[in-house]
Amino acid sequence: MGVNLSNPAQALTHFRAAGAAQNSDAYDDAAFPRGAAIYLAREAEAALALGDVDAALHSANQAVEHMGGVTSARGTSTLKDLRVQLSTRRTIPAVRDFLAATA
Repeated sequence: MGVNLSNPAQALTHFRAAGAAQNSDAYDDAAFPRGAAIYLAREAEAALALGDVDAALHSANQAVEHMGGVTSARGTSTLKDLRVQLSTRRTIPAVRDFLAATA
């Protein structure tokens, strides 16, 4: 999927603002865990595009937590795309751990 915005810094700002406000139905993690997981995965993609692997992993782990028990082709696809992007940094132990845990 990738970050839709050509500017990952702007995308990251957008996804973080949506999460902080929690005024969007798509990000209401209690009512819509799949939507929240997708936003968090997209946030992770933006952070990764900016080279912030730690922030990317933090958001990625939160996305996985939200997807726990939720069956969703779109959510699964988004997390799969994120795993592909993270796999380019598999030499980093924390990335390797995340990839192993979500295989």
